[in-house]
Amino acid sequence: MPATRVTIALNSKQSQRAPLLLPSSTPSNPSSPFSCRDLVIKTALSKLRLKKASRVFVAGGRELLEQKDWEDVLKDDVVFLVSAGEEYVGAKKEGCLKDKRNGQNGKEPSSQGNPDCSISILAEKAFIDAQSITQLETTARSLPGIIHAVAQPDIHPGTRFPIGAVFVSKGWIHPPLIGGDIGCGMAWYKTKLSRANVQGDKGRKIAEKLRGLEGAWRTQQDRQIWLRENVSGEEQNCSAGETWDKALGTIGAGNHFAEIQVVEDVTTTLGEISISRSQHMLYEGEVVLLVHSGSRGYGGDILKRYTATGDDSIREADPLAHQYLQEHNRACTWAARNRDLIALRFLACLEPGDESWDLGINTDDPNSTTILEHILAARINVQARKVVDIYHNNVELASWPPQPAASSSVLDSQERVFIHRKGAAPTHSPTTQVQLSILPLPGSRATPTLILHPTFPSATKWGFSNALSLAHGAGRAMSRAKASSYVAQKYQGRSDDLLRGDFVRADRKGNKHLDGKRGTGEAGKGEDVVEGTWVVCEDKQLVWEEAPDAYKDVWDVAADLVASGVAEKWGWCRGRVSYKVRKE
Repeated sequence: MPATRVTIALNSKQSQRAPLLLPSSTPSNPSSPFSCRDLVIKTALSKLRLKKASRVFVAGGRELLEQKDWEDVLKDDVVFLVSAGEEYVGAKKEGCLKDKRNGQNGKEPSSQGNPDCSISILAEKAFIDAQSITQLETTARSLPGIIHAVAQPDIHPGTRFPIGAVFVSKGWIHPPLIGGDIGCGMAWYKTKLSRANVQGDKGRKIAEKLRGLEGAWRTQQDRQIWLRENVSGEEQNCSAGETWDKALGTIGAGNHFAEIQVVEDVTTTLGEISISRSQHMLYEGEVVLLVHSGSRGYGGDILKRYTATGDDSIREADPLAHQYLQEHNRACTWAARNRDLIALRFLACLEPGDESWDLGINTDDPNSTTILEHILAARINVQARKVVDIYHNNVELASWPPQPAASSSVLDSQERVFIHRKGAAPTHSPTTQVQLSILPLPGSRATPTLILHPTFPSATKWGFSNALSLAHGAGRAMSRAKASSYVAQKYQGRSDDLLRGDFVRADRKGNKHLDGKRGTGEAGKGEDVVEGTWVVCEDKQLVWEEAPDAYKDVWDVAADLVASGVAEKWGWCRGRVSYKVRKE
Protein backbone atom coordinates (compact mmCIF):
# COMPACT_ATOMS: atom_id res chain seq x y z
CA MET A 1 0.00 0.00 0.00
CA PRO A 2 1.21 3.54 -0.70
CA ALA A 3 2.05 5.99 2.06
CA THR A 4 -0.70 8.22 3.45
CA ARG A 5 -0.30 11.93 2.69
CA VAL A 6 -1.28 14.09 5.73
CA THR A 7 -0.75 17.62 7.02
CA ILE A 8 0.46 18.60 10.47
CA ALA A 9 -0.72 21.97 11.84
CA LEU A 10 -0.46 23.84 15.10
CA ASN A 11 -3.70 23.73 17.05
CA SER A 12 -3.08 27.27 18.35
CA LYS A 13 -2.13 28.69 14.92
CA GLN A 14 -3.70 26.50 12.29
CA SER A 15 -2.21 28.40 9.35
CA GLN A 16 1.24 27.09 10.35
CA ARG A 17 1.54 23.69 8.63
CA ALA A 18 3.94 21.01 7.45
CA PRO A 19 3.39 17.97 5.15
CA LEU A 20 4.06 14.40 6.26
CA LEU A 21 4.03 11.01 4.52
CA LEU A 22 3.04 8.14 6.80
CA PRO A 23 4.33 4.77 5.53
CA SER A 24 1.67 2.10 5.23
CA SER A 25 3.52 0.00 7.81
CA THR A 26 3.17 2.69 10.51
CA PRO A 27 1.22 1.30 13.51
CA SER A 28 -2.04 3.09 14.32
CA ASN A 29 -1.86 2.02 17.95
CA PRO A 30 -0.41 5.08 19.78
CA SER A 31 1.21 2.86 22.40
CA SER A 32 3.34 1.09 19.75
CA PRO A 33 6.85 2.34 19.00
CA PHE A 34 7.16 4.56 15.89
CA SER A 35 3.36 4.85 15.69
CA CYS A 36 1.41 7.39 13.63
CA ARG A 37 1.12 9.49 16.76
CA ASP A 38 4.88 9.39 17.33
CA LEU A 39 5.61 10.58 13.79
CA VAL A 40 2.99 13.36 13.99
CA ILE A 41 4.37 14.60 17.31
CA LYS A 42 7.97 14.41 16.02
CA THR A 43 7.05 16.46 12.93
CA ALA A 44 5.35 19.11 15.08
CA LEU A 45 8.47 19.36 17.23
CA SER A 46 10.97 19.51 14.38
CA LYS A 47 9.14 21.30 11.56
CA LEU A 48 6.70 23.52 13.45
CA ARG A 49 8.99 24.22 16.42
CA LEU A 50 6.25 23.30 18.88
CA LYS A 51 7.65 22.74 22.35
CA LYS A 52 6.11 20.02 24.54
CA ALA A 53 3.73 18.69 21.88
CA SER A 54 1.35 16.37 23.72
CA ARG A 55 -2.15 16.18 22.16
CA VAL A 56 -3.50 15.55 18.64
CA PHE A 57 -6.91 16.61 17.30
CA VAL A 58 -8.71 16.60 13.96
CA ALA A 59 -11.13 19.23 12.68
CA GLY A 60 -14.26 19.33 14.80
CA GLY A 61 -12.41 18.76 18.05
CA ARG A 62 -12.05 14.98 18.19
CA GLU A 63 -8.95 14.09 20.18
CA LEU A 64 -7.03 11.04 18.99
CA LEU A 65 -6.39 8.96 22.09
CA GLU A 66 -6.81 5.31 21.12
CA GLN A 67 -6.07 3.05 18.16
CA LYS A 68 -9.68 3.24 16.93
CA ASP A 69 -9.49 7.06 16.87
CA TRP A 70 -6.49 6.94 14.52
CA GLU A 71 -7.99 4.23 12.33
CA ASP A 72 -11.24 6.21 11.94
CA VAL A 73 -9.57 9.37 10.63
CA LEU A 74 -6.38 8.22 8.89
CA LYS A 75 -6.67 8.99 5.18
CA ASP A 76 -5.05 11.18 2.54
CA ASP A 77 -5.20 14.95 3.14
CA VAL A 78 -6.37 14.73 6.74
CA VAL A 79 -5.07 17.58 8.92
CA PHE A 80 -3.73 16.68 12.36
CA LEU A 81 -3.83 19.58 14.84
CA VAL A 82 -1.09 19.25 17.43
CA SER A 83 -1.44 20.89 20.84
CA ALA A 84 1.06 21.71 23.58
CA GLY A 85 -1.59 20.75 26.11
CA GLU A 86 -4.27 23.33 25.36
CA GLU A 87 -7.82 22.39 24.38
CA TYR A 88 -8.95 22.26 20.76
CA VAL A 89 -9.19 25.68 19.08
CA GLY A 90 -12.34 25.99 17.00
CA ALA A 91 -15.96 24.92 16.92
CA LYS A 92 -16.46 21.41 18.26
CA LYS A 93 -18.81 19.07 16.45
CA GLU A 94 -21.76 17.89 18.51
CA GLY A 95 -20.61 14.28 18.35
CA CYS A 96 -17.22 15.16 19.80
CA LEU A 97 -18.81 17.07 22.66
CA LYS A 98 -21.23 14.25 23.43
CA ASP A 99 -18.53 11.59 23.42
CA LYS A 100 -16.33 13.64 25.70
CA ARG A 101 -19.01 14.56 28.21
CA ASN A 102 -20.66 11.17 28.34
CA GLY A 103 -17.25 9.65 28.96
CA GLN A 104 -16.54 12.01 31.86
CA ASN A 105 -19.74 12.81 33.67
CA GLY A 106 -22.62 11.28 31.71
CA LYS A 107 -24.10 14.67 30.79
CA GLU A 108 -25.57 15.44 27.44
CA PRO A 109 -23.86 18.24 25.56
CA SER A 110 -24.83 21.90 25.85
CA SER A 111 -27.34 23.35 23.41
CA GLN A 112 -26.27 24.56 20.00
CA GLY A 113 -24.53 27.85 19.39
CA ASN A 114 -26.07 30.86 17.67
CA PRO A 115 -25.06 31.10 13.98
CA ASP A 116 -26.79 34.50 13.77
CA CYS A 117 -24.84 36.07 16.65
CA SER A 118 -24.05 39.72 15.87
CA ILE A 119 -20.36 40.66 15.79
CA SER A 120 -18.74 44.11 15.96
CA ILE A 121 -15.11 44.64 14.96
CA LEU A 122 -13.86 48.02 16.16
CA ALA A 123 -10.41 47.84 14.57
CA GLU A 124 -9.40 49.78 11.47
CA LYS A 125 -5.94 51.28 11.99
CA ALA A 126 -4.66 48.86 14.63
CA PHE A 127 -2.97 45.67 13.46
CA ILE A 128 -5.19 42.59 13.66
CA ASP A 129 -4.01 38.98 13.54
CA ALA A 130 -6.54 37.06 11.41
CA GLN A 131 -6.45 34.15 13.83
CA SER A 132 -7.96 36.30 16.57
CA ILE A 133 -10.97 37.11 14.38
CA THR A 134 -11.37 33.41 13.54
CA GLN A 135 -11.33 32.62 17.26
CA LEU A 136 -13.88 35.37 17.92
CA GLU A 137 -16.30 34.23 15.20
CA THR A 138 -15.94 30.56 16.11
CA THR A 139 -16.58 31.25 19.79
CA ALA A 140 -19.51 33.59 19.14
CA ARG A 141 -21.31 31.08 16.96
CA SER A 142 -20.50 27.83 18.73
CA LEU A 143 -20.90 28.42 22.48
CA PRO A 144 -24.52 28.38 23.66
CA GLY A 145 -26.36 31.58 24.45
CA ILE A 146 -23.97 34.10 22.85
CA ILE A 147 -26.01 36.94 21.33
CA HIS A 148 -23.31 39.58 20.64
CA ALA A 149 -19.52 39.62 20.36
CA VAL A 150 -17.03 42.45 20.04
CA ALA A 151 -13.44 42.58 18.80
CA GLN A 152 -11.76 45.53 20.49
CA PRO A 153 -8.85 47.15 18.57
CA ASP A 154 -6.35 45.43 20.87
CA ILE A 155 -7.66 41.94 20.07
CA HIS A 156 -5.05 39.21 19.63
CA PRO A 157 -5.09 35.40 19.61
CA GLY A 158 -5.33 33.42 22.83
CA THR A 159 -4.83 29.72 23.36
CA ARG A 160 -8.46 28.93 22.54
CA PHE A 161 -10.33 32.21 22.87
CA PRO A 162 -9.23 35.69 21.81
CA ILE A 163 -7.92 38.33 24.20
CA GLY A 164 -9.31 41.83 23.79
CA ALA A 165 -12.81 40.46 23.19
CA VAL A 166 -16.26 40.79 24.76
CA PHE A 167 -19.07 38.20 24.61
CA VAL A 168 -22.67 38.87 25.67
CA SER A 169 -24.65 35.75 26.55
CA LYS A 170 -28.23 35.04 27.56
CA GLY A 171 -28.94 32.16 29.93
CA TRP A 172 -25.35 30.88 29.99
CA ILE A 173 -22.05 31.59 31.76
CA HIS A 174 -18.76 30.61 30.13
CA PRO A 175 -15.87 30.65 32.66
CA PRO A 176 -13.10 30.07 30.04
CA LEU A 177 -14.10 33.31 28.28
CA ILE A 178 -12.91 35.17 31.39
CA GLY A 179 -9.84 33.02 31.91
CA GLY A 180 -7.89 32.18 35.01
CA ASP A 181 -6.81 35.64 36.14
CA ILE A 182 -10.29 36.60 37.36
CA GLY A 183 -10.51 40.24 38.40
CA CYS A 184 -7.29 41.24 36.67
CA GLY A 185 -7.38 44.96 35.99
CA MET A 186 -5.80 48.34 36.54
CA ALA A 187 -5.95 51.10 39.09
CA TRP A 188 -4.52 54.62 39.11
CA TYR A 189 -3.33 56.16 42.41
CA LYS A 190 -2.12 59.71 43.03
CA THR A 191 1.25 60.39 44.63
CA LYS A 192 2.77 63.51 46.19
CA LEU A 193 5.75 63.37 43.84
CA SER A 194 6.29 66.16 41.32
CA ARG A 195 7.42 65.96 37.72
CA ALA A 196 10.89 67.13 38.79
CA ASN A 197 11.15 64.21 41.24
CA VAL A 198 11.01 61.58 38.48
CA GLN A 199 12.70 63.17 35.47
CA GLY A 200 16.11 62.24 34.13
CA ASP A 201 18.56 60.64 36.52
CA LYS A 202 16.10 61.13 39.37
CA GLY A 203 13.96 58.49 37.71
CA ARG A 204 16.84 56.06 38.02
CA LYS A 205 17.17 56.87 41.72
CA ILE A 206 13.43 56.31 42.19
CA ALA A 207 13.79 52.92 40.48
CA GLU A 208 16.57 52.00 42.91
CA LYS A 209 14.32 52.84 45.85
CA LEU A 210 11.68 50.34 44.76
CA ARG A 211 12.68 47.42 46.97
CA GLY A 212 10.92 45.12 49.39
CA LEU A 213 7.99 44.72 47.00
CA GLU A 214 8.27 40.96 46.46
CA GLY A 215 7.17 38.11 48.69
CA ALA A 216 4.36 37.70 51.22
CA TRP A 217 3.11 40.79 53.04
CA ARG A 218 3.17 40.47 56.81
CA THR A 219 1.12 37.67 58.47
CA GLN A 220 -1.94 35.74 57.31
CA GLN A 221 -3.98 37.38 60.07
CA ASP A 222 -3.00 40.81 58.74
CA ARG A 223 -3.82 39.76 55.17
CA GLN A 224 -7.26 38.53 56.22
CA ILE A 225 -7.99 41.90 57.83
CA TRP A 226 -6.91 43.67 54.63
CA LEU A 227 -9.32 41.46 52.69
CA ARG A 228 -12.38 42.29 54.80
CA GLU A 229 -15.30 43.64 52.85
CA ASN A 230 -18.54 45.30 53.90
CA VAL A 231 -21.41 44.19 51.65
CA SER A 232 -24.86 45.65 52.32
CA GLY A 233 -23.91 46.30 55.93
CA GLU A 234 -22.61 42.77 56.46
CA GLU A 235 -18.95 42.03 57.15
CA GLN A 236 -17.51 39.53 54.67
CA ASN A 237 -14.01 38.25 54.03
CA CYS A 238 -12.70 37.48 50.57
CA SER A 239 -9.66 35.58 51.84
CA ALA A 240 -8.78 32.70 49.53
CA GLY A 241 -6.87 30.83 52.22
CA GLU A 242 -3.22 31.10 53.15
CA THR A 243 -1.95 29.30 50.03
CA TRP A 244 -3.28 32.01 47.72
CA ASP A 245 -3.26 34.92 50.18
CA LYS A 246 0.54 34.75 50.39
CA ALA A 247 0.60 36.34 46.93
CA LEU A 248 -1.51 39.31 48.10
CA GLY A 249 0.30 42.58 47.43
CA THR A 250 2.52 41.21 44.66
CA ILE A 251 2.39 42.09 40.97
CA GLY A 252 2.98 38.72 39.34
CA ALA A 253 4.54 37.81 36.00
CA GLY A 254 3.43 38.15 32.39
CA ASN A 255 2.27 41.61 31.35
CA HIS A 256 1.57 42.79 34.90
CA PHE A 257 3.41 45.89 36.12
CA ALA A 258 3.33 49.01 38.25
CA GLU A 259 4.37 52.26 36.60
CA ILE A 260 5.12 55.74 37.89
CA GLN A 261 3.75 58.21 35.34
CA VAL A 262 3.55 61.94 34.72
CA VAL A 263 0.19 63.25 33.51
CA GLU A 264 0.56 65.10 30.20
CA ASP A 265 -1.67 67.11 27.90
CA VAL A 266 -4.97 66.89 29.80
CA THR A 267 -8.17 68.23 28.26
CA THR A 268 -9.61 71.15 30.28
CA THR A 269 -13.05 69.51 30.46
CA LEU A 270 -11.59 66.55 32.32
CA GLY A 271 -11.71 68.16 35.73
CA GLU A 272 -15.22 69.54 35.31
CA ILE A 273 -16.78 66.22 34.32
CA SER A 274 -14.79 64.23 36.88
CA ILE A 275 -16.25 66.36 39.68
CA SER A 276 -19.78 65.70 38.45
CA ARG A 277 -19.13 61.95 38.53
CA SER A 278 -17.43 61.98 41.96
CA GLN A 279 -14.29 60.58 40.38
CA HIS A 280 -10.82 61.97 41.01
CA MET A 281 -9.48 64.54 38.57
CA LEU A 282 -6.13 64.29 36.83
CA TYR A 283 -4.07 67.43 36.30
CA GLU A 284 -1.17 67.99 33.98
CA GLY A 285 2.14 67.55 35.79
CA GLU A 286 0.78 65.24 38.48
CA VAL A 287 2.64 62.01 39.18
CA VAL A 288 0.45 58.91 39.41
CA LEU A 289 0.99 55.20 40.02
CA LEU A 290 -0.68 52.76 37.60
CA VAL A 291 -0.99 49.21 38.96
CA HIS A 292 -1.83 46.27 36.69
CA SER A 293 -2.36 42.98 38.50
CA GLY A 294 -5.04 40.41 39.25
CA SER A 295 -6.02 37.51 41.47
CA ARG A 296 -2.70 35.72 41.03
CA GLY A 297 -3.13 31.92 41.35
CA TYR A 298 -6.52 32.16 43.07
CA GLY A 299 -8.53 32.87 39.92
CA GLY A 300 -6.76 30.10 38.03
CA ASP A 301 -7.72 27.63 40.75
CA ILE A 302 -11.38 28.65 40.40
CA LEU A 303 -11.33 28.20 36.62
CA LYS A 304 -9.68 24.79 36.93
CA ARG A 305 -12.29 23.55 39.39
CA TYR A 306 -15.28 24.75 37.37
CA THR A 307 -14.05 23.36 34.04
CA ALA A 308 -12.70 20.04 35.36
CA THR A 309 -15.49 18.09 33.64
CA GLY A 310 -14.48 19.42 30.24
CA ASP A 311 -17.58 21.62 29.87
CA ASP A 312 -16.93 25.27 28.99
CA SER A 313 -20.48 26.43 29.75
CA ILE A 314 -22.85 26.54 32.72
CA ARG A 315 -26.58 27.11 32.29
CA GLU A 316 -27.76 30.09 34.37
CA ALA A 317 -30.42 27.97 36.10
CA ASP A 318 -27.82 25.42 37.24
CA PRO A 319 -26.92 25.86 40.96
CA LEU A 320 -23.31 25.59 39.82
CA ALA A 321 -23.69 28.96 38.07
CA HIS A 322 -24.56 30.65 41.36
CA GLN A 323 -21.61 29.02 43.08
CA TYR A 324 -19.25 30.08 40.29
CA LEU A 325 -20.48 33.68 40.38
CA GLN A 326 -19.96 33.82 44.15
CA GLU A 327 -16.37 32.64 43.83
CA HIS A 328 -15.83 34.86 40.78
CA ASN A 329 -17.00 37.93 42.71
CA ARG A 330 -14.78 37.02 45.66
CA ALA A 331 -11.80 36.73 43.33
CA CYS A 332 -12.59 40.13 41.79
CA THR A 333 -12.63 41.73 45.24
CA TRP A 334 -9.41 39.89 46.12
CA ALA A 335 -7.79 41.29 42.96
CA ALA A 336 -8.88 44.86 43.76
CA ARG A 337 -7.52 44.52 47.31
CA ASN A 338 -4.32 43.16 45.80
CA ARG A 339 -3.90 46.32 43.70
CA ASP A 340 -4.54 48.46 46.78
CA LEU A 341 -1.89 46.58 48.76
CA ILE A 342 0.60 46.87 45.90
CA ALA A 343 -0.04 50.63 45.95
CA LEU A 344 0.53 50.73 49.73
CA ARG A 345 3.89 49.00 49.34
CA PHE A 346 4.92 51.36 46.53
CA LEU A 347 3.81 54.46 48.43
CA ALA A 348 5.95 53.33 51.37
CA CYS A 349 8.95 53.49 48.99
CA LEU A 350 7.91 56.68 47.19
CA GLU A 351 6.81 58.75 50.19
CA PRO A 352 9.07 57.59 53.06
CA GLY A 353 8.35 59.20 56.39
CA ASP A 354 4.60 59.38 55.80
CA GLU A 355 3.09 57.31 58.62
CA SER A 356 0.09 56.49 56.43
CA TRP A 357 2.25 54.00 54.53
CA ASP A 358 4.25 52.45 57.38
CA LEU A 359 2.44 49.13 57.03
CA GLY A 360 3.70 48.89 53.46
CA ILE A 361 7.12 47.99 54.87
CA ASN A 362 7.35 44.35 55.86
CA THR A 363 8.29 43.46 59.41
CA ASP A 364 11.16 41.05 60.03
CA ASP A 365 9.07 39.20 62.61
CA PRO A 366 6.79 36.65 60.88
CA ASN A 367 4.74 36.24 64.06
CA SER A 368 4.05 39.91 64.68
CA THR A 369 0.47 41.15 64.52
CA THR A 370 -0.89 44.57 63.72
CA ILE A 371 -3.77 46.39 65.37
CA LEU A 372 -6.88 45.91 63.24
CA GLU A 373 -7.68 49.62 63.12
CA HIS A 374 -4.22 50.42 61.73
CA ILE A 375 -4.66 48.03 58.82
CA LEU A 376 -8.14 49.31 57.97
CA ALA A 377 -6.91 52.91 58.24
CA ALA A 378 -4.03 52.17 55.85
CA ARG A 379 -6.49 50.69 53.37
CA ILE A 380 -8.73 53.75 53.60
CA ASN A 381 -5.72 56.02 53.05
CA VAL A 382 -4.73 54.11 49.92
CA GLN A 383 -8.26 54.17 48.55
CA ALA A 384 -8.40 57.92 49.11
CA ARG A 385 -5.58 58.21 46.57
CA LYS A 386 -7.36 56.00 44.03
CA VAL A 387 -8.53 57.62 40.80
CA VAL A 388 -10.18 54.59 39.19
CA ASP A 389 -10.07 50.80 39.46
CA ILE A 390 -11.40 48.55 36.69
CA TYR A 391 -11.52 44.84 35.91
CA HIS A 392 -10.30 43.48 32.57
CA ASN A 393 -11.27 39.84 33.14
CA ASN A 394 -14.74 39.35 34.55
CA VAL A 395 -18.35 38.46 33.89
CA GLU A 396 -20.98 41.05 34.71
CA LEU A 397 -24.76 40.81 34.95
CA ALA A 398 -26.39 43.58 32.91
CA SER A 399 -29.66 44.71 31.31
CA TRP A 400 -29.59 44.38 27.53
CA PRO A 401 -29.72 46.10 25.14
CA PRO A 402 -28.27 49.33 26.61
CA GLN A 403 -30.55 52.33 26.90
CA PRO A 404 -29.86 56.09 26.94
CA ALA A 405 -28.54 57.41 30.25
CA ALA A 406 -31.84 59.20 30.85
CA SER A 407 -33.57 55.80 31.13
CA SER A 408 -32.82 54.98 34.76
CA SER A 409 -35.08 51.94 35.04
CA VAL A 410 -34.98 48.55 33.34
CA LEU A 411 -37.40 48.56 30.40
CA ASP A 412 -39.69 45.70 29.38
CA SER A 413 -37.68 45.33 26.18
CA GLN A 414 -34.47 44.66 28.11
CA GLU A 415 -33.22 41.21 29.06
CA ARG A 416 -30.86 39.86 31.70
CA VAL A 417 -27.50 39.03 30.14
CA PHE A 418 -23.94 38.22 31.13
CA ILE A 419 -21.14 40.34 29.68
CA HIS A 420 -17.90 38.31 29.55
CA ARG A 421 -14.69 40.31 29.24
CA LYS A 422 -11.29 38.83 28.55
CA GLY A 423 -8.81 41.67 28.20
CA ALA A 424 -11.44 44.41 27.88
CA ALA A 425 -12.21 47.42 30.06
CA PRO A 426 -15.72 48.27 31.31
CA THR A 427 -17.34 51.63 30.62
CA HIS A 428 -19.05 51.61 34.04
CA SER A 429 -17.78 51.29 37.59
CA PRO A 430 -17.76 47.59 38.55
CA THR A 431 -19.12 48.43 42.02
CA THR A 432 -21.60 51.29 41.46
CA GLN A 433 -22.49 50.78 37.75
CA VAL A 434 -22.08 54.55 37.27
CA GLN A 435 -20.56 55.56 33.93
CA LEU A 436 -16.83 56.11 34.29
CA SER A 437 -15.38 59.53 33.51
CA ILE A 438 -11.89 58.29 32.71
CA LEU A 439 -9.96 55.05 32.49
CA PRO A 440 -6.43 54.09 31.41
CA LEU A 441 -5.40 52.66 28.06
CA PRO A 442 -1.77 51.60 28.57
CA GLY A 443 0.74 50.81 25.89
CA SER A 444 3.50 48.34 26.50
CA ARG A 445 6.21 48.75 29.11
CA ALA A 446 7.50 52.33 28.90
CA THR A 447 5.12 53.57 26.21
CA PRO A 448 2.32 56.07 26.92
CA THR A 449 -0.85 55.38 28.84
CA LEU A 450 -3.76 57.26 27.27
CA ILE A 451 -6.62 58.78 29.25
CA LEU A 452 -9.92 57.63 27.75
CA HIS A 453 -13.44 58.90 28.33
CA PRO A 454 -16.19 56.41 27.34
CA THR A 455 -19.07 57.74 25.25
CA PHE A 456 -22.56 56.38 24.55
CA PRO A 457 -24.01 58.07 21.44
CA SER A 458 -27.10 56.83 19.67
CA ALA A 459 -24.91 55.81 16.71
CA THR A 460 -23.47 53.03 18.89
CA LYS A 461 -26.94 52.20 20.25
CA TRP A 462 -25.79 53.63 23.60
CA GLY A 463 -23.01 51.08 24.02
CA PHE A 464 -24.44 48.11 22.14
CA SER A 465 -21.80 48.05 19.41
CA ASN A 466 -18.91 47.88 21.91
CA ALA A 467 -20.84 45.83 24.52
CA LEU A 468 -20.29 48.57 27.13
CA SER A 469 -16.56 47.92 26.93
CA LEU A 470 -13.32 49.43 25.62
CA ALA A 471 -9.85 48.16 24.78
CA HIS A 472 -7.72 47.38 27.83
CA GLY A 473 -4.34 48.22 26.32
CA ALA A 474 -2.29 48.20 23.16
CA GLY A 475 -2.61 44.44 22.68
CA ARG A 476 0.09 42.09 21.49
CA ALA A 477 1.32 42.24 17.90
CA MET A 478 3.69 39.30 18.47
CA SER A 479 3.27 36.13 20.49
CA ARG A 480 5.51 35.77 23.51
CA ALA A 481 7.61 33.15 21.74
CA LYS A 482 8.09 35.31 18.64
CA ALA A 483 8.82 38.45 20.67
CA SER A 484 11.34 36.61 22.82
CA SER A 485 13.22 35.34 19.78
CA TYR A 486 13.00 38.59 17.78
CA VAL A 487 14.01 40.97 20.57
CA ALA A 488 16.72 38.67 21.92
CA GLN A 489 18.34 38.55 18.47
CA LYS A 490 17.85 42.25 17.76
CA TYR A 491 19.46 43.33 21.02
CA GLN A 492 21.88 40.46 21.45
CA GLY A 493 24.44 41.37 24.08
CA ARG A 494 22.75 44.66 24.99
CA SER A 495 19.25 43.77 26.22
CA ASP A 496 19.99 45.61 29.48
CA ASP A 497 19.91 48.81 27.45
CA LEU A 498 16.16 48.30 27.08
CA LEU A 499 15.85 48.97 30.81
CA ARG A 500 17.67 52.30 30.75
CA GLY A 501 15.75 55.55 30.67
CA ASP A 502 18.72 57.31 29.08
CA PHE A 503 19.20 54.84 26.21
CA VAL A 504 15.96 54.27 24.34
CA ARG A 505 14.67 57.53 22.99
CA ALA A 506 11.07 58.65 23.31
CA ASP A 507 9.24 61.09 21.08
CA ARG A 508 7.06 63.94 22.28
CA LYS A 509 4.11 61.57 22.64
CA GLY A 510 6.03 59.30 24.97
CA ASN A 511 6.65 56.51 22.44
CA LYS A 512 9.95 54.68 22.79
CA HIS A 513 11.52 54.16 19.37
CA LEU A 514 13.95 51.31 19.55
CA ASP A 515 15.13 51.51 15.94
CA GLY A 516 15.24 55.29 15.58
CA LYS A 517 12.91 55.22 12.57
CA ARG A 518 9.43 56.05 13.86
CA GLY A 519 8.17 59.39 15.08
CA THR A 520 9.80 62.80 14.76
CA GLY A 521 13.15 61.70 13.35
CA GLU A 522 14.91 64.21 15.58
CA ALA A 523 17.47 61.77 16.88
CA GLY A 524 19.18 58.51 16.02
CA LYS A 525 19.04 55.23 17.88
CA GLY A 526 20.09 55.47 21.50
CA GLU A 527 19.76 59.26 21.70
CA ASP A 528 17.43 60.74 24.30
CA VAL A 529 14.84 63.20 22.99
CA VAL A 530 12.60 63.89 25.99
CA GLU A 531 13.97 61.19 28.30
CA GLY A 532 12.78 57.62 28.40
CA THR A 533 11.59 55.26 31.12
CA TRP A 534 13.66 53.37 33.66
CA VAL A 535 12.49 49.76 33.79
CA VAL A 536 12.97 47.41 36.74
CA CYS A 537 12.84 43.85 35.41
CA GLU A 538 15.28 41.23 36.65
CA ASP A 539 13.77 38.49 34.47
CA LYS A 540 15.50 38.65 31.09
CA GLN A 541 12.80 36.56 29.43
CA LEU A 542 10.20 39.18 30.40
CA VAL A 543 12.47 41.95 29.12
CA TRP A 544 12.21 40.38 25.68
CA GLU A 545 8.59 39.19 25.80
CA GLU A 546 7.27 42.56 27.00
CA ALA A 547 9.44 44.82 24.81
CA PRO A 548 7.53 47.63 23.06
CA ASP A 549 8.27 45.91 19.73
CA ALA A 550 5.89 43.11 20.76
CA TYR A 551 2.85 45.39 21.06
CA LYS A 552 0.57 47.35 18.77
CA ASP A 553 0.70 51.14 18.59
CA VAL A 554 -1.48 52.36 21.46
CA TRP A 555 -2.30 55.55 19.53
CA ASP A 556 -3.78 53.45 16.69
CA VAL A 557 -5.87 51.49 19.19
CA ALA A 558 -7.21 54.74 20.67
CA ALA A 559 -7.87 56.18 17.21
CA ASP A 560 -10.04 53.16 16.37
CA LEU A 561 -12.06 53.63 19.56
CA VAL A 562 -12.58 57.31 18.79
CA ALA A 563 -13.50 56.58 15.16
CA SER A 564 -16.02 53.98 16.35
CA GLY A 565 -17.69 56.61 18.51
CA VAL A 566 -17.21 54.71 21.76
CA ALA A 567 -14.55 56.89 23.43
CA GLU A 568 -12.77 60.22 23.47
CA LYS A 569 -9.06 60.71 24.16
CA TRP A 570 -8.64 63.19 27.00
CA GLY A 571 -4.89 63.14 27.50
CA TRP A 572 -1.99 60.82 28.19
CA CYS A 573 0.60 59.89 30.78
CA ARG A 574 4.33 59.43 30.24
CA GLY A 575 5.97 56.50 32.00
CA ARG A 576 9.04 57.40 34.06
CA VAL A 577 9.65 54.23 36.09
CA SER A 578 8.14 50.87 35.15
CA TYR A 579 8.41 48.01 37.65
CA LYS A 580 8.05 44.36 36.66
CA VAL A 581 9.99 42.15 39.08
CA ARG A 582 13.04 41.98 41.32
CA LYS A 583 14.62 38.70 42.38
CA GLU A 584 14.51 39.45 46.08
